Formats: sequence, structure tokens, C-alpha cells
Amino acid sequence: MTELLLLVLALPVLAGLCSWVGGRRWPDRAPLVLVWALVSSVVAAVVLARAVWVDGPVAVELTGSQGAVIAGLVVDRVGAVLLLLVTGLSAVVTVFARRYLRADDRARQFFGATGLLVGASAGIATSITLQGLALAWSLAGLALIGLLATYPDLPGARDGVRRTVRALLVGDLALWVAVLVVTVVWGTVDLRSTGPGTGWATGLVGVLLVVAALARSAQLPFHRWLPATLAAPTPVSALLHAGVVNGGGVLLVRSGGVVGQSPAAMYLAVGLGAATAVYGAVLMLVKPDVKGALALSTTAQMGFLVLTCGLGAYAAAVVHLTLHGLYKATLFLGSGAAVRNAVLAGRAPGRPVLTRTRTAAVACGAVLLPVVGLALGAGIAPGKTTPADAVVLLVLAWATGAALALGWLRRFPTVLGALGVLAGSMIVLPLHLVATSWLAGGLSTATPDPVHTPEPWVLVGPAIVLVAAAVVRLAPVTSRFAGLHRTVYVLALRPGGTRSGRGPRDRSHDPAPSRYWTAMSAPSSSEVVSGARS
Repeated sequence: MTELLLLVLALPVLAGLCSWVGGRRWPDRAPLVLVWALVSSVVAAVVLARAVWVDGPVAVELTGSQGAVIAGLVVDRVGAVLLLLVTGLSAVVTVFARRYLRADDRARQFFGATGLLVGASAGIATSITLQGLALAWSLAGLALIGLLATYPDLPGARDGVRRTVRALLVGDLALWVAVLVVTVVWGTVDLRSTGPGTGWATGLVGVLLVVAALARSAQLPFHRWLPATLAAPTPVSALLHAGVVNGGGVLLVRSGGVVGQSPAAMYLAVGLGAATAVYGAVLMLVKPDVKGALALSTTAQMGFLVLTCGLGAYAAAVVHLTLHGLYKATLFLGSGAAVRNAVLAGRAPGRPVLTRTRTAAVACGAVLLPVVGLALGAGIAPGKTTPADAVVLLVLAWATGAALALGWLRRFPTVLGALGVLAGSMIVLPLHLVATSWLAGGLSTATPDPVHTPEPWVLVGPAIVLVAAAVVRLAPVTSRFAGLHRTVYVLALRPGGTRSGRGPRDRSHDPAPSRYWTAMSAPSSSEVVSGARS
């Protein structure tokens, strides 16, 4: 099994190098090397996952004279899930990119950087020591910069690269300072252990690791680099939003034994994660272009992920980042179909115009009806999860059910529609909760136990703010919320644009302020086309 582990890491890098070298001479055949290498990595990851889930972790270690681990790789249950996510998504995106970038002169750079990114991401998921993780972390950052610079002649791409480099440099500097402190004070830290103990060094290292995670996951105050990368090709966006930004959560999960012993680090993750989740979700409501809304959605999701890690719910965090990666990759790879969907939506019957009373009923139904399904699911879900994991999984299931219920009730705002939501919630949400609880219960044996954790009920505050924002958005402009519509819309629009280094804020994708939030519920076909082309 150790050979398979080494194969998963080395094969994508070597194949990416071959694609880079041979891409000039064989532009159509060279990408096939990376495609088949990633498919082989997926098969190897599946075999590894089965062995790890049944027989226990697989490790390759390099020890010193006193028996201390100097470097090595390990695949436990968390590592197995992460390897499946990294290799599987990369294989799908590479197959998509082979057709998307056919006859493109910059395709060889994409495939070469993708191979390095996959190998480095696998190293982040499996490195035993913090030093090895930091090395893989920096290599993944370099590969990301190479992907974002696929078209350096575009001004938007250059601006995105500049912003990304600045943010990643801050995060990498924080991580390497943490590595320096660890090396000087303790020598090496085995990430499988619970950490070296309390003291000023532990607190400092924990805070520095959180800063590195915040920068890589585009959290406040490093949030502006992610929306600035929309000029990148669609396959790059899929890799970025479905994989790279998850690196912050992976870092916090892998180093939870150290971060969990620092109260300042845990509260920092909870505070900035909650603030970013609210920030990204509210701004997402005012973005009319497809990729811009998806970028802010990713920011909000990563905020919730960092918040989850700050609560010590590491198993639930792995479940969340896995589901989000699959979902967001699907959205980005399908963003080109937004034009066709807009045309079909224009031919379909319009949504019924809702009165104030019916709008309030729809909002209340979307919030409350999924609770029935959650109550049913909570009674039959496996009980092997920690209290923090259970709360996070409940919030995720409720948010999923509320979003589905809202879309259905806005289309069918009748008693029959409400009964359909209730029936669907009683079937779908229990299955969702049982599946995620089973997976989180299996992963909890491979996640660290934090010493200092805030109460999981801090999730109530951000949830209330987001529900209030959704209610204000749903309310008709002619209602008593008209003034609040205008105020919140303008406040959300101000930080929503990206400011270039030499010019005014770019408002090319911002709608006219007079349209308010109700216009955001159905972007025009021209806006959808501009978002798909970006």
C-alpha cells in the first residue's frame, strides 16, 4: 500500500511535467498523459481508501537517530477522503479542459501546473510533519499562480495574479514563521499527535496557522483576491473554488492538535469565519454575473468551513468541504450552460407575483418546514458524532432544505406546494443527515480532539443574520422594507467591487442601484451571457 501512496503523489507531477514538455510538439496528445495519470491516481486512491477504512492508516516514515519522525506521509480516513476528492475532481476537470483548451497555445502551461497542484494538494493531505505540509503548501500556491497566469495578456488576469500573490505571500509567511518556531522550540511536530503542549509558543503557532488558513481560503481581511480571479479559464476556476480554497480548512483539520490548544487561535477562526460567511452571503445576493456570484458563494462557504474548524468540529468540516467541492466544481464546469438556461427560462412560464402575505408565508415555510425532516432525521441518525459535529451537520442539512424549499415555494406558493415541501423534507433530509452523520462518525476517529473550543451555539448568530437578509431580499420593493432594501443593497454593493491598483473601482458588472434586490432574483439574459463569457 505504501507504493500506491507514493504513486498518488508522484504520478500527477511527472505527468504534468510530461504534458508541459510535450505540449508544444504534441498539443493534442500530451494532455492525455495527465488524464490517464489522474485516472490511475483515482484508482489507487480508491484502493487506499478501502484498505485504510478497513485495516487502519498506511504510513511511510523517515525517522532520526532517536526515533523521532523527520518526514513522511500517512493516509488515515481523513487523508483517504481528501485524496479521493483531490484526484477525482482533478481528473474530471482535466478531461473537461482537454476539450475546452484544444488548440490553445497556453494549454501546456495549464496541464503542467495542474499536475503540480494535484501532487502538492495530495502532499498537504498526507504529510506527517508540519514542515512537510508547509513545503507542499507553498508548491500548491506556486501552481495556483501558474494557473491564474494562463492568459497574462488580459488586464483582469494580471490584476487577479497580483492580488493572489499578495494574499498568498502573507499566508505563506505566517505558515513558515510557525514552522520556524516549531523547529526551534520542539524540533518537529507529528501532526498525528495532540501537540506539544501549552505555552506562548503553542499560542503563537496556533494563531499563525489560522492566519495562513484565512489567507488561502479568502477570508477577511484577505477576501479580495478570490473575486479578482474571474478572468481565469473555467477549468482553473473549477480547480480553485472546488479545491485550492479548501486548503485553509484542510490545514486547520490537519494541525488541529496544535491549533486546538490555543484559545486565541480558535476564537480568531470562529470570529473571522462567521464574519466572512455573513459578508460573502450578503454580497452574493447583489451580484448579477454568474461567476461573480459563485465566487462570493465560495467565500461564504469557506467562512462557514473556518468557523466549523474553530468550533473543533473537524469531522463535519471534512464532510462540508467534500460536498462543497463536488457541488462548486459542477457549477463552474456548467457555467457555460447559463446562456442556454436563460433562454429556456425566458420561454418557461414566469414565477407568480407574490403578495406581501404570500411572500411572508413562503419565507416562513422555507425556514420552518425543513425542521420537521430534521427532527425525523435526528432520531435515526448514527450517534457516533461529537456534539459540535452534530450541530454543524444539522445546520448544513437545514440550510440545504431551506434553499430547496424556497425555490419550490416561490414557484408553487400554494398549500399543495407546501405539502410537497413537507413530504420531500421528510424523505430527503433524514437521508442527508444519516449519510453525513455516518461519514462524520467514521472520520472522527482520525481527527484531533481540541482542548479549547467555543460553544457550537455561536452558529445561531450568523444564522439569524442570514435569515434576516434573506427576508429583506424576498420582501417586495413596495413594502415597508423599501428603504431597508435600498440601504442594505448600497452597503453590500460598496465592498462588492474589486479595486484595481491604478484605477477606480470596477463596476462593470454592477446593476443599476435603482433595481434593488428584487432584480437580482432573475438576471437578464445579457447579464447571464456576460457572466458565462467571463
